[in-house]
Amino acid sequence: MIAIPVDSIKPDVKSSALFGNVNYFALYDPEVKEFRFIKNDGYGDGIKTAELLKEHNASKVFYSYMGKGPFSTLQKNGIEIYYLGPEPLDLDEIISSHDEESFVKVTQENAETYLDPGTHTGECQCG
Repeated sequence: MIAIPVDSIKPDVKSSALFGNVNYFALYDPEVKEFRFIKNDGYGDGIKTAELLKEHNASKVFYSYMGKGPFSTLQKNGIEIYYLGPEPLDLDEIISSHDEESFVKVTQENAETYLDPGTHTGECQCG
């Protein structure tokens, strides 16, 4: 299951900037090639959001802004993490580009370069 943060469940929704402060996640099942949407019950807490995605069997997560807490939690849970860049993207574009490996896989080795919580202080405000 591939998880992408989104602000709404409209058919033409784009990815959202913030990981832990989104209302929903689009979950893409590559086996049936369909999206379904889940409410982010961890809203406002990136670590709880990361745990929620584990409960929904996410194996990959895409993001634009994420802090160290959610990153560490996702890594601990064996979920691959990919950086989208700062601009919102169409969900179909993310899925098709991911198949071509167009996004950066974020690991412990390159996390300093790609992690940014997106807050005005530059500090993660999660749990």
